[in-house]
Amino acid sequence: MCMPNLQKPADDSPISDEEGGAPEEEQSDEEMYHSNSDNESSSDSSLAAFLSASSDKNRNHPPNLSVGNALIGGFSFHPSTNVIALGLSNGDISMYKYTNDINEHLRTNDNVHLKKVMLLEFNETGDLIYSACKDNNVSVSDAETGKMKVYFEKAHTAGSFLTALSFIDENLFATGDEDGVVNVWDVRANGCRFSIKKTEDSINSMITINDSNNQPTLACTSGDGTLTIIDLSTKKMVIQSEPYKSVLTSCVTMKRKTKVVCGTGEGSLITFNTGDFSMFNDEFPCVDKGAAVNRLVPVTENIVISALDNGKIRATNLFPNSHLGIVGHHQDMSVDLLDISDNGHLIASTSYFSSIVKFWNIEFFEDFDLKKHFKKINPKEFNLPSSNVVNATDFFSGLQ
Repeated sequence: MCMPNLQKPADDSPISDEEGGAPEEEQSDEEMYHSNSDNESSSDSSLAAFLSASSDKNRNHPPNLSVGNALIGGFSFHPSTNVIALGLSNGDISMYKYTNDINEHLRTNDNVHLKKVMLLEFNETGDLIYSACKDNNVSVSDAETGKMKVYFEKAHTAGSFLTALSFIDENLFATGDEDGVVNVWDVRANGCRFSIKKTEDSINSMITINDSNNQPTLACTSGDGTLTIIDLSTKKMVIQSEPYKSVLTSCVTMKRKTKVVCGTGEGSLITFNTGDFSMFNDEFPCVDKGAAVNRLVPVTENIVISALDNGKIRATNLFPNSHLGIVGHHQDMSVDLLDISDNGHLIASTSYFSSIVKFWNIEFFEDFDLKKHFKKINPKEFNLPSSNVVNATDFFSGLQ
């Protein structure tokens, strides 16, 4: 995938995102605090009480999910149940039921692919899984049995990895590759409806947006910094934006689909008005200079979460633009994959070179008060409740 400072996923041994190289047990807030406070006394009753309460508060998400020696190439939350599907480096797709106490392995759909799964998505009903592997084969399989519904062999040119997948409707979906080719597939006809290429660089993400006539169009971000809109009925490009100064890595809709928000290779977020894609109309710089936005996930109509290649997961309020703080950390590993649960209470994250998925509880965003938030914190380095890291300001406010 053509993204800055990010190698293509490879079938290498998994690398832990914790120090020491072994799959970790999640560190408690108390352990984290004492690791940064070598000379502090553990007998401080106020500190102990605060840390205990904080630890209890943060046990509102599943434990880390490890898949052993395999690498994770893609994952997706089920749209209506507490199930997550993981696409693995051996071509299998594994299903897990998650709770705040334990992750239970439900089943593994063996040999869905012969090589590493690169892309994976549940459909809107959760009964089908769409997946693509390293040798560019694309499958639509039954989520429960693993039985293949359709299989598109060599869906893209050999040597050009698939980099993006997007649903259009219950029968159509699109895939993009690192050479800038977009293919639209028809599940009913078991074939490619059309193919189009309007950029020489990688297609990094795609979403479906209805135009002014309520007809679906495909929006594609690419490595040349452009956002390309494709009319699915005429099979032609509608418009391509002026190139941004950096790669566009991802895109989502916000503000009741009136805005398209794109992540960039330099870490900023840029926005377009839906229906006017010739030029972005706003830019919000990232706190972490030069840290690419690998993925975006909208949480509310105004709050979006960014997965960065410096290991941080950040929350940003848009319209008005404000940094909210750090949702979670992966230390020095790039956060490459990010998804949100069906009820919006959890996000999951991992790296292409990891065998571990982490969960973060973001339920607090449901009643988030932007004005109150900024009365007491510096959002640039502030750790939100999901991050499992204690802020010094939290501790001292507890002593008042």
